[in-house]
Amino acid sequence: MRGSISEFELGVIRARMLDAARAKARRGEPRISVPLGYIRHRETGLGLDPDFRLQQVIRLVFERFRQLGSARQAHLSLVAEGVFFPRPSDGKRLTSFDWTAIRYRNVIGMLKNSFYAGAYVYGKSEKRIELVDGRARKSYGHGKPPEAWDVLIRDHHAAYIGWAEYERNRMLLAANAYGRAGGQKSGR
Repeated sequence: MRGSISEFELGVIRARMLDAARAKARRGEPRISVPLGYIRHRETGLGLDPDFRLQQVIRLVFERFRQLGSARQAHLSLVAEGVFFPRPSDGKRLTSFDWTAIRYRNVIGMLKNSFYAGAYVYGKSEKRIELVDGRARKSYGHGKPPEAWDVLIRDHHAAYIGWAEYERNRMLLAANAYGRAGGQKSGR
């Protein structure tokens, strides 16, 4: 028991809050954090970051992947050219950046993020509960396939790439994954 609220009542409150969050998600309304390259304006809503250098490096990552077909090769190519990528220097506010050498996680993170295709997504991952030694163990962050996402609103905001290109990228990344059965493999 927590104070005067029973565990049952607490569960009901949590379920209602989750239902409310899902209802807002279906309308595309939750205040979500936006990835690098986007900015939220109070008056106009979501838009591309006005920093042209930032837009240019994001477009370059997608262009290089389009040319080479491998996240690793795209990364190596960008590193060889001395491309720098913004790294937030002010925490989560994303208003001030330090430009550092591009990292593989920058490349792969952008390629896998549906936000860059102009899509608002809610419910991309799930929590799983399994019994281990007679006790329930929760684990979080298990990705779901796109057809199982709770909410998908295409053309929700300005995009760096189209939805078709995002899906092509996703399939190519899956085919290139090292250790997966079937499909082509990227050079290692």
